[in-house]
Amino acid sequence: MLFSMKRLTAVLVLGAVGSFGLWGQAKQPQWKDRAEYDLYDSILKSQDNNTKLGLLQSWEQKYPQTDYSEARHQLIVQTYQGLGKAKEMMDAAKKMAAAHPTAFFSLYWINLLTVSLNDTSPAALADGEKYAKAFLGILPETFDPSKRKPEVSEADWTKNRLSMESIGYRTLGWVAMTANKHEEAEKHLEEALKRNPADAQAALWAGTVIARQRKIEKQSHALFYFARAGAYDGQGALPQAARDQVMRSFEKNYINFHGGKDKMDEVVALAKANAVAPAGFKIMSQDEILQAQEKELEATNPQLAVWVKMKRGLTGPDGLSYFESSVKQAQIPGGIEVAGQKIEKLKGTVVSVVTVSARSKLVKEVVLGISQAEMSEATLKFETPQPTIEPGTVLEFSGVPVEFTPDPFMVTFEVEAQEITGWPKPTPPAKRAPVRKGAAKKK
Repeated sequence: MLFSMKRLTAVLVLGAVGSFGLWGQAKQPQWKDRAEYDLYDSILKSQDNNTKLGLLQSWEQKYPQTDYSEARHQLIVQTYQGLGKAKEMMDAAKKMAAAHPTAFFSLYWINLLTVSLNDTSPAALADGEKYAKAFLGILPETFDPSKRKPEVSEADWTKNRLSMESIGYRTLGWVAMTANKHEEAEKHLEEALKRNPADAQAALWAGTVIARQRKIEKQSHALFYFARAGAYDGQGALPQAARDQVMRSFEKNYINFHGGKDKMDEVVALAKANAVAPAGFKIMSQDEILQAQEKELEATNPQLAVWVKMKRGLTGPDGLSYFESSVKQAQIPGGIEVAGQKIEKLKGTVVSVVTVSARSKLVKEVVLGISQAEMSEATLKFETPQPTIEPGTVLEFSGVPVEFTPDPFMVTFEVEAQEITGWPKPTPPAKRAPVRKGAAKKK
């Protein structure tokens, strides 16, 4: 963003400073007297930002009214920037915006600082929204084609306008996300990405706000933007460590949503090549895949058909209510009949285990994949710890659901050891060889 600002300097930002004429020059803003000009001149010549700030404050005190108000405000903002004082820089930029509401320079910095300062107070968020809209509002006039200088190409002029627009939409997206207005944030962040495809952070935010909406029909887009944030490696990419973390999270969520890794590489490649999800983009959920095969499933795998039907209710818009009214504290599957067959147990594959302690091999919880072996969908909790078990072991069980979380999806069952089949028996300790008595010594 700063690079774009530098490119704009000659065309836009120095418009105010460039209007400094010689003292008393006709048809130019006028200095009050020679002393004001000399004070300004000493500010420009000063190499120390603390000294410069003192001179600027002196200028404000001695000449509260000046034809060079906008330029003075700009110099104050720049001096605080040189001192590394972001909060004071923001205050100075807002003061400039109050005095000069359409000043490009102040609105530009207010938008950048709104996000970087991360002030989440209601007042700061309200200001952020106000100044982002003001910034977007001045850009059509600022970038009117008639204002383009001959030395600036039309392509660069358009590129700079899009870059500035992306800053405004990014700020609006961050404000809405912070205020938990997730659908609004989604729209603004996608607009930012259309104008600046290199903004990987905006892609990560877009994935986050879509996921937070918890709408099953939107999860494909959430996964797309997470893949974009993790896979994109050009200018504006996230640091490598952050990209690796995002990709690990994407892979886990993709498997849990889709039911496996198939076509995952295609999604990553598409996201790496496109900043915004293409029209019609969709990842089939595991439930959608299974629902499409439900009739066949009832005949070929009735245990799984029971689970799919229950999971469909839990992932629906009233999933939490469905759990409380129809699933919690019930014996599952409880002998439900499917295609003329009573289903007494569900079947799953061990994904991971939780032991009693770091030193103990006794297991107190087991996480199972039921729809697919790699998915984490059900947790079995034991009152009495069980012997060790390896991931990949197939178990059949019945139990009582006691907890449910929709995101990430997980049903927690309380189970008794006798309600599980397939648990390996503990290996008995090896028998020690009997001690042989030595032969009696001859006398």
